[in-house]
Amino acid sequence: MGTWGSGLYANDDTSDVRNTYIKCLEEGLSNAEAYEKTLESLHDYIGSDEEPLFWYALAETQWRVGRLTPEVKKKALEWIGKNGGLEQWEDSANKGAGWIKTLGKLKQKLESPMPPEKKIKKPEELDLNLWNLNDVYAYQFHGKNAVEHGYFGKYMLLQKIGADALYYGNKPMMRVQIMDKVFDHLPSLDDLDGLRILPVDNPIRVNISQDALIEKRIVYKKNPIWMSASMVIFKKSEYPKKHLTYIGNKEGPPNTRINDRELDWGGIDKWLYEFYERWQGIEFDTVGHGEYEYTQNPSNR
Repeated sequence: MGTWGSGLYANDDTSDVRNTYIKCLEEGLSNAEAYEKTLESLHDYIGSDEEPLFWYALAETQWRVGRLTPEVKKKALEWIGKNGGLEQWEDSANKGAGWIKTLGKLKQKLESPMPPEKKIKKPEELDLNLWNLNDVYAYQFHGKNAVEHGYFGKYMLLQKIGADALYYGNKPMMRVQIMDKVFDHLPSLDDLDGLRILPVDNPIRVNISQDALIEKRIVYKKNPIWMSASMVIFKKSEYPKKHLTYIGNKEGPPNTRINDRELDWGGIDKWLYEFYERWQGIEFDTVGHGEYEYTQNPSNR
């Protein structure tokens, strides 16, 4: 069990129970059905050292959504009376004082009047794979940070180069590459020609003399640079639809796995110009797996 604190949900097990039960309700199951399905899905907890955590999390979650049953309440209070779960704190300096306090608060909650039953809605299905392959869009800077840094109203080009099923329910997320140029006016598809791809990464910080850079190109070894981004949407309002202009569709690079990182649409108005600024004046060429040549000194970036 992964544990990072003495709070009720500061461990993997209780979080798993809570999330499983809530997901059942989101699927439209009745409270009885959600209970049975949670018990069936996580039956390995019963009879194990983690059993008290199962009942604690289920009881607290049921109480919070106005569905605590007498059976679950009884089980949780019985384990609280035995300080269930305290053994995991035997080697701690305070011998689980924080956990005992957590159980005391839980007992007080479960014995207090339960709130009215809350309506549980099925979460909105988010489409994370919005564009067609090779679609090119121009993103226009518009926020407060863009104003402060001189990018307001300017554009950068993004192209979808693939999709990956990573996290967030194994839903495919768009992989995009970003062109390393800022446009004062809305660009066209022809403006892609000759542009390099902007790394969505931080240049290596090095201390090296200018004389050395004049004499030869210096090779720095590191993990492969992130050259594309898997775009995440946490809620529908984060996708900046009105600030994206479709430019056209143009053949991009082969759909092979290149080193990419997860970035969120919600923060694009800031991280986009930050990556752009970090790589200005720095030229690089790939010379091998994990090896890149910089032709200018990135030490101050």
